Amino acid sequence: VFVCLLISALQHVQSKIFGSFCFAVFGWLIGALGHDGGHFAVSRIPAINDAAVWGISFLCNPVMWQHQHTYAHHSHTNDFDHDPDLHHFDALLRIHRRLKHESVHSLQRNPLYVFFAYAFVVFGTCIKIPIGMIFTGSLYGIVEWTDRKRPLRALAMITHYLLYIGLVFVAPFFSGKSWYIAILAGITHIATAGILFAVFSQVNHLNEHSIEVEGTGCDLLKSSWAAKQVVTSNNFATEKGLYSFLWHFLSNGLNMQIEHHLFPGLNHTHLHIIGPSVRKTCEEFGVPYKTYETWSDLFKATLQWLDALSTNERAR
Repeated sequence: VFVCLLISALQHVQSKIFGSFCFAVFGWLIGALGHDGGHFAVSRIPAINDAAVWGISFLCNPVMWQHQHTYAHHSHTNDFDHDPDLHHFDALLRIHRRLKHESVHSLQRNPLYVFFAYAFVVFGTCIKIPIGMIFTGSLYGIVEWTDRKRPLRALAMITHYLLYIGLVFVAPFFSGKSWYIAILAGITHIATAGILFAVFSQVNHLNEHSIEVEGTGCDLLKSSWAAKQVVTSNNFATEKGLYSFLWHFLSNGLNMQIEHHLFPGLNHTHLHIIGPSVRKTCEEFGVPYKTYETWSDLFKATLQWLDALSTNERAR
């Protein structure tokens, strides 16, 4: 995957559009290394995990990722006041009832508009959100940017920001091709990466049964962090076989989101081993274990939730 990433990156800076597309695909796949590294699940040697986090560089700013994802999202999944993932793109999509309804949100009942919004995900995680964090010192006032007090980490965040813009947007202009081809190369890369990132991550937590968990009837939700992790997460395509293996590979292991949220320090290639035990334990304690047969089934649940939030409840 890394070799393919390098080859496609070279084609991208040469303003070869298909190369830009492949650059995004392999940037997504190498993100599995960054995701596991961010959870200290690549090695028992901290320095190796620290280096591995940078595998997520073409999906988001690695330093910001640790604050947003590892520290906050995994600690407070789907908690409106503490999970920054619920506040990223409310300018385009409304994903929680507590978010104010704007006229643009009426468009999210259309799946094509949803994909349009998803195309901006990586633009947000690599450019918009990090610069906001640098200037404000926090992520939406929810997560403090503690690494600003560590000079090397702060420098790493700014360095990634500049290098990302340079490689993805500026370098194609030196390919000798027309300016509009260079622009198209940048747009192709960032839109493809954004859609891939969104369709495999947003579906894991954003549907009615994962956000409005009070109606699940699970008695352990108020007292058990683990129970909440299960109820706010979704699995898909987890049965044994080639079909599930392909989805596991393409999704970077995110198809086993419940197991990942319970044991984030476990490398994603091992999640299938503990899956049956986790499911059995959930059944034993009466904790809803939501697993969908296919990705499309889970994506439909996400679209249904977005459709439900496309209207203003207060105007009814």
